Amino acid sequence: MHQTGSADPAPAALSALKDEELAVRTGATLLITAANGEVEAVARRVHGASRRARFPFVRMWAGDLPNDPLMLRQTCVGLLDASPGGSVFITDVEDMPANVQDVLVELLVELQSTRAKSDAVRVIAGTSVSLLDRVAAGTFSERLFYRLNLIHLVVPDSAPWVATDASIPKA
Repeated sequence: MHQTGSADPAPAALSALKDEELAVRTGATLLITAANGEVEAVARRVHGASRRARFPFVRMWAGDLPNDPLMLRQTCVGLLDASPGGSVFITDVEDMPANVQDVLVELLVELQSTRAKSDAVRVIAGTSVSLLDRVAAGTFSERLFYRLNLIHLVVPDSAPWVATDASIPKA
């Protein structure tokens, strides 16, 4: 894994555990890019090794987010209420329609800023494609990408390491 930026695969693989440890120690919004089967496993591993482990891990497929702005707001509030102190994992963010992306970026800013630190929810977004490429192509919101991209873990397709829950120090 490596943080956003172009790096050759060897250094990315060598720094994988270090970057995942950073993700565990911070409560910042996290974007995970990996093969489909790996994204949720990494998200759960980061959540489980963090101080949030005793709080809920709530999973939401991006395609299930409603298009209607009022219903989207209610869904987001419901996600935050369902996981106080925990993590909300939004998987397959590349599947979000453009209008949902626009509303979601505003809601994330507003809802996260109105929550008390004690019940602040960590947002973890997952994708199996390069969102930066989608931003460049105009099919993914640049504002949402940068809002989700505070910490970006990229799991190389052929990572030579296997991280387990036991290999990541608890925060």
